[in-house]
Amino acid sequence: MTKTIEQKAIKFIDENHLIEKGDKILVALSGGADSIFLLSFLIKFKKRFGIEIAAFHLNHKLRGKSANADEKFCSDFCKQNKIEFICVKKDVKSYAKKLKLSVEESGREIRYFELNKAADKMGCTKIATAHSASDNVETILLNFVKGAGIKGLSGIPVRRDNIIRPILSITSEEIRQYLKKNKISFRVDKSNLDSDYERNFLRNEVIPKLKVRLNPRLEEKISNTSKIISEINSFIEKQVEKISPTAVIIDGKELRINTKTVSKLDRSFLSIFFKSVVEKNFNIELLSENIYALVELVYAQVGKAVHLKENIIASKERNELIIGRKSTVKTEIFNNIKIGGVIKVDGKIISISEVNQKMFKFTRNKSVEFISADGVKDIFQIRKWRTGDKFQPIGMKGTKKISDFLADQKISSSMKRQHLVLTNSGKIVWVIGLRIDERFKVMPKTEKILKLTLTDN
Repeated sequence: MTKTIEQKAIKFIDENHLIEKGDKILVALSGGADSIFLLSFLIKFKKRFGIEIAAFHLNHKLRGKSANADEKFCSDFCKQNKIEFICVKKDVKSYAKKLKLSVEESGREIRYFELNKAADKMGCTKIATAHSASDNVETILLNFVKGAGIKGLSGIPVRRDNIIRPILSITSEEIRQYLKKNKISFRVDKSNLDSDYERNFLRNEVIPKLKVRLNPRLEEKISNTSKIISEINSFIEKQVEKISPTAVIIDGKELRINTKTVSKLDRSFLSIFFKSVVEKNFNIELLSENIYALVELVYAQVGKAVHLKENIIASKERNELIIGRKSTVKTEIFNNIKIGGVIKVDGKIISISEVNQKMFKFTRNKSVEFISADGVKDIFQIRKWRTGDKFQPIGMKGTKKISDFLADQKISSSMKRQHLVLTNSGKIVWVIGLRIDERFKVMPKTEKILKLTLTDN
């Protein structure tokens, strides 16, 4: 039994090329059965994979003494196994209230933000989460019930950027049998027994009945189907990518879609095209009625507009659709943001974190920038640019007006007015998402480096 499960996990990791020799892997450790199994498995096969291991625990302060007991359990487990351990305490409920998110969404957002921050600090090349085959089935069934498209039925991705899911082929039942046989203890989150939550309802009531009445190998069968759907989705995405260069222009924060080009597409494929392009660029999940509205808009008269989701508007112009966010910004300065902080502004999330000098490396990704914090104050401000604002774009000797710089970047006039800047002591540090100021660039003698990150909500 033990060897079978271990071999199954090893085969899955090798087939999907999740781990490379020399990796330092940060394990997201909750103390529950799945994460304890993942960490125990990686410790046992550390030499086989040629890796280093560290662990991260988030104390979300949601369950009082139980949350503190989870933290102590994880800390003790890592000490016993000589694993580098880092714990972060965050008030998830307060964060959710501040950003108007559900507690679950808030917890996920904080967890991944802090995981990436810890990975940078500890020099980890990959982050491993303990999503299992059972989690995958729950996700697929939830998406199916809610009417998700083909992407939603593809399930949890095996990897996303530096995040890997090494035990996605193992069921929760197999994990618990393994831990019991090997006498490995773990924490039980009693809130998982509460079927008031959607996922718990599936896990505790629906899936067990499906396994008894219809198929005891439910996880395996649904996971296999989701793999096929994922491959179909990959093929479709490739077709969308072929069309996009001639059909789509990303103009600042707007999408400009050539209606002459897309009107020649089959209507069923046009639906898939819109779903892929819009969701990818705005990080939202469109409803079926949103997609149908976009398809109809292609053939509508000039001037017609439709509201999609949240604050996203699509309007028909001559020979194109323009899709963009309607600004919800009402104040000039939204909030002060401290080093180590994160803030949600106009549909985007901006964070500032200090990084180890050894982890600093230049990137072409304009959503991630590194600056020198030598001599800067701990508090930054985020605001819309003002008429007359100037900065020194990195690489240039002189200053340039923000208005001219945005025009050079081909930002449309509607989006140009809403563009944000990050300032410190009145100086523009970053034209957010586009360019940092030369005066804040990292130099060989820089002692303190900050990482600026822009992500979609």
